[in-house]
Amino acid sequence: MECPKCHSDCSTEFDFCPRCATLLHMTCSRCGFRAPADFAFCPKCATVLSAPAEAAERDTQALSHAIQRLIPKEYAERLLATRGQPHDERRTVTILFSDIKGSTAMAEKLDPEDVKEIIDGAFEFLIAPIYRYEGTLTQLMGDAILAFFGAPIAHEDDPERACRAALEITAEAQRYAEKLEKERGIQGFNVRVGINTGMVVVGEVGSDLRVAYTAIGDAINLAARMETAAEPGTVLITEATHKLIAPLFDTQTLGPLQVKGKTEPVEVYRVLAAKAVSGKVRGIAGLESPLVGRQAEFAALHETLERL
Repeated sequence: MECPKCHSDCSTEFDFCPRCATLLHMTCSRCGFRAPADFAFCPKCATVLSAPAEAAERDTQALSHAIQRLIPKEYAERLLATRGQPHDERRTVTILFSDIKGSTAMAEKLDPEDVKEIIDGAFEFLIAPIYRYEGTLTQLMGDAILAFFGAPIAHEDDPERACRAALEITAEAQRYAEKLEKERGIQGFNVRVGINTGMVVVGEVGSDLRVAYTAIGDAINLAARMETAAEPGTVLITEATHKLIAPLFDTQTLGPLQVKGKTEPVEVYRVLAAKAVSGKVRGIAGLESPLVGRQAEFAALHETLERL
C-alpha cells in the first residue's frame, strides 16, 4: 500500500509509515475494526472514521504539548539546539526500555476510554524521570517507551542517569498502583525496565522533542530482551551497563541468561537501589595514585573554584 503523505510503499501489516510515521490504518471507535486509511466509514458498523491525517496531527500535537510540559525548560532548549546534526552517527548509548505489565488484561475488562486515561496517567511517571536525568524519549509504543541516554546530548554518567531514572519509574509505579487499587479497584498494575549500554548508529527522523532519533544496533535488541526478562517492578541490566554503574548502585547478580538471538548466555543484574556511599567510578579498584609534585597547580585550581 502507498503512504498517503510521502507516497512510500508500505506493507499492509504496518500501522505507521516507516519513513514519515503517518498513520496507515484507522481503528473504529465503536467496534474496533482495523480499516485502511482512506476509508470514510467503518465497513463493519458504518461508524464515521476521522481523516487519518487530521487525527494523527491532533494526537501528535496533544502528545507533544503533554510531553513538553514534563521537560525542564533548560534541557528543552539544549535538546532543540541539537536539531540539524549529521545523520547516521555512531554513538555509545545507554538504552532504556520500559512497559506496563498487565495492560492487556486491563484492556479486556475496562472500557477503552478508561484504559486510555489510565495509560495517560502512567506516562506522567514513565516520561518525567527520563527528561529529569536528560535522556531522550524516542518512541512511545502503546504502553511502552524507549529512551536513550547519550544521544543527541551525551554525559559522562549516562548509564548512571539511566539507572536512576529507572528506579524512579518503578517507585512511582508502585504509588500509582496503590492509587488505582484505591480509586478504581484495579489490581496488578506494574512496570518493568530493561537497560543496556552499547554502540549504535543513530539518525534524526523527527521534528519535535518527542521523536528525535532512531537507532540501529544489537545494543537496542539486547535492551529490549532485558525489559522482557525483567520481573514486574524491577530493573534488569546487562553486564555492559553493570561495569559502569557497579560502584554507585546495589545490584543482585542473576547469573547468565539465555537470550533469544544470542549464541552465548548474557550476564544480567538486577538494580536494587543507589548506594548510600558511592564508590569510585574512575581508576582501578584497589589501586591509589596520589598527586605528586603539583602543589602550586592544585592550589591554583582550588583558588579558582573558590572564586567561582
